[in-house]
Amino acid sequence: MIIPKPLPAHGNRAWSVTTEPTTEPITVAELKTFARIDGTDEDTYLTSLITAIRQASENYLGRALISQTITLSMDWWPGESIELPRPPLISVTSIGTLDEDDTETTYSSDNYYLDTRSEPGLIVVKSGSSLPAFVTRRHGAYKIVYVAGYGILATDVPQPIREAIKFWCTWIYENRVPITDPPDTAMLTLNPYRMPRI
Repeated sequence: MIIPKPLPAHGNRAWSVTTEPTTEPITVAELKTFARIDGTDEDTYLTSLITAIRQASENYLGRALISQTITLSMDWWPGESIELPRPPLISVTSIGTLDEDDTETTYSSDNYYLDTRSEPGLIVVKSGSSLPAFVTRRHGAYKIVYVAGYGILATDVPQPIREAIKFWCTWIYENRVPITDPPDTAMLTLNPYRMPRI
């Protein structure tokens, strides 16, 4: 016997980064100056460490730091406004509905506007516009592609976050431990920017 259960208001959804940032919040040279590292023998390791700590910082903060493209999939459209994960929201590339053959129908941008000042950013369906609709697909029927982050430059990221990433990278470099939660000093710096999970 199937027992009906209330569904979450935001819809069953999943998202992933589909275009990674083209730069990082700090450079290898900045990290080496901060950590007092000489020579170039470990530059490749430091490059990969910066990327790993940037990703860990984004996961901890619930934010996108450098501009990146995110694709969000939802089973249903939850209402007149939708919060988008990983602020700050920069722009929406497309909204579409998918049928069971993965044929996509574009939802016109004339039907909605963006609130990029709110955190998380919002897609708001205009008064008098119909919500996106599908006919047959029950799972992953809606797809939103958008760009999030502080900007395309490292200096677009707030300086306290950049300093926390330097400290976290240095801590991992010196202790050679797995990347888990940020160390206490970095955590205290990051916490004012941390978003509630949505």
